[in-house]
Amino acid sequence: MQEPTEPGRVRYDSLHPARQRACMEQLLCQICAQPADRNKHGWLFIDWRRPDSPPTWPEKSITAMPPLCTEHVQLSLRQCPFLRHTEHAVLRVRKPHLHGISGTLYRLTQHGWHTSERDTLTPYNKPQHPGMLATRLHRQLRHVTVVETP
Repeated sequence: MQEPTEPGRVRYDSLHPARQRACMEQLLCQICAQPADRNKHGWLFIDWRRPDSPPTWPEKSITAMPPLCTEHVQLSLRQCPFLRHTEHAVLRVRKPHLHGISGTLYRLTQHGWHTSERDTLTPYNKPQHPGMLATRLHRQLRHVTVVETP
């Protein structure tokens, strides 16, 4: 999720939790918050391979990155420094299912509150973390087709 800084520039290292959730829930472009591009093959996403990606990647990949409109997929591919250094793909996703949430875990111990150092993912079908402050909504990408950049 990116936040604009100055006109024409996007902060790729910044995540706004409320905007990320709205864009994920409503399938809006993560940059302009307008409807994401969709055609008969599905919504337009960019995904990258992570150490925990399934062997079927990008099929069944779990992402916290909302879809994009055509204009902003091109902008992201040109400007995002992270995408320059990792294997990624432009995708059409017919079934981007809501999967779960991630955030910081808070646990009360005898020495006070302890927080997780990393975001922890909890799927909706197996909620495990009642002391979580959620910051991201995740979707699992199903019925995926790798496409050329529009």
